[in-house]
Parts: sequence; structure tokens; C-alpha cells
Amino acid sequence: MGMKTVVYTSDKKTNIFKELNEIFKDIKSSNFLATQMAKRDLQAQYRQSYLGLVWAFLPIIVNSLVWIFLNSSGAINVNAPSGIPYPLYVIIGTTIWTIFIESLQMPINSINGGKSIISKINFPKEALLISGYYKFFFNLILKIIVIIAFLIIFQVSPNASLVYLPLYLIIMMAFGSAIGIILAPIGLLYTDISRMITMGSQFLMYVTPVVYMVPESGWSKLLFELNPLTYLITDTRNTLVGMEINYLLLSGSIGFFSILIFLFGLVFLRKSINILIEKIS
Repeated sequence: MGMKTVVYTSDKKTNIFKELNEIFKDIKSSNFLATQMAKRDLQAQYRQSYLGLVWAFLPIIVNSLVWIFLNSSGAINVNAPSGIPYPLYVIIGTTIWTIFIESLQMPINSINGGKSIISKINFPKEALLISGYYKFFFNLILKIIVIIAFLIIFQVSPNASLVYLPLYLIIMMAFGSAIGIILAPIGLLYTDISRMITMGSQFLMYVTPVVYMVPESGWSKLLFELNPLTYLITDTRNTLVGMEINYLLLSGSIGFFSILIFLFGLVFLRKSINILIEKIS
């Protein structure tokens, strides 16, 4: 299967709509390559692992068990909304949080993962991103299966608001990907970016209702309210446990602007890739 020849120039004039059109053409033409790359990486990831697919959700379970133990032992005192068992609240919250973090890290990891071939082989670099999304969606399916299993275990049934779950997952992914795609070119040059994301995400988790509810008062309540993830994670969890969603319009606005930023990031990455290749080669 022949690949289209792509020539990167130093033209400083940018027509964003023309660039996006070319990007989508390259995404379409490189879909086969991206699929093969994703299959190769997934097979390599799980073939040499004794636990295999369990690693897709084992960290989530372990992290959740830590918080469940701390709460049950009295070391911390946090509660879930009435009607939701705290273990289920934590497991769903941690899973949703992991989905966001993976969508944030995916563009950077995908570009960095192809660093060794970017400067040697001429191919649409968007294939690296598409490959990353294929792996992301594969792992997402496994996480959804885990959530369904725990809903059954705790005998919690979703209601009609479940129809909004795909929308909220898309918004969550778009929000994380928008940040990740903007940081990807910088992350290709400096590994500090990946480390900063890891450290920053640990702090951000504590001002997001992942394992405990929004505080009722104080400066910590303000931090929660200023955090867009507060509304996304709360409503995403609510779609799963049969509670009312409260921030549909706000979440939709976050998703809309996230998509715009992501598209801008795609163009930025495409225009900067020739400079980046020169610096890393």
C-alpha cells in the first residue's frame, strides 16, 4: 500500500482551514499504518506480561483500595453522596480520572514514542496520534467493563441519564487531548514536560472530586469550583450511578472550546514538526 509523499516547507503563512483539510487527508491515508502500529504496540504491551490485560485496570483498583482502607480505618473521614457506596464512588471516580490523564498524556507519549523514526522516515506524523487513540479506546473499553462489573456488584442501576455517558467521555477526552496536543511539540524537545504533567496531575487530583466530594466551605471549595474537571467528573459519575446531571451546558461549552484548541494544536504540531525534526536529529 503506497503512502503519499509529504513535503514540509518553511512557509510561514498559515491558512488554518487548508492545513486542517490536509491533516484530515493525511489521517485518512495513514489509517492503515496507524492501525498496524497500534496492534503492534498492544501486542507487545500485553504479550510479555504475566497479568496481561489486568494491567489496564489493576492500578485503578489498587489506588481505590488505598482510599477505601484509609476511610474505613478512620485515618481519613470522607463521604460519598447519599445512595452511593463509598467504594463505588472511589472506583468510578478513579477510573474517570485515569481516562482523563491518559487522554492528556497520549499525544505527548505518542509523539515521543515515534521520536526515533520521525527523523528517519517520511510519513504523516498524524499516524502516531491516531495509533495512540486506537490504544486509548482499547483500554477505555476495558475500563468501562470494570465499571459495569462494580455497578453489578454494588447493585446500583443507572437511569435515563446514562445516555449522556458517551458525550461526557468525549468531552473528557477532548479536554485532556486539547492540553496534550498543545504540549506535545514542547514535550518532544524536553522530557521535563512529561514529568511536570505527572507531578501536576497528582496535585490536581486533590482539588477534583475523584475520591471525595467538593468541600462545603473554605478556600479548598473555591479551588474545586475553579477546576473544570470538577463538573466533568461529577456529571460523568452521575450518569453511571443514576443521579441527575447538573452541568450539561457548562460541560458542552468545555467540550466545544476543547475541540477548537485541539484543532489549533494539530495545525501547530504540523507547522512546527519540521523545526522539531531538525533539532532532535
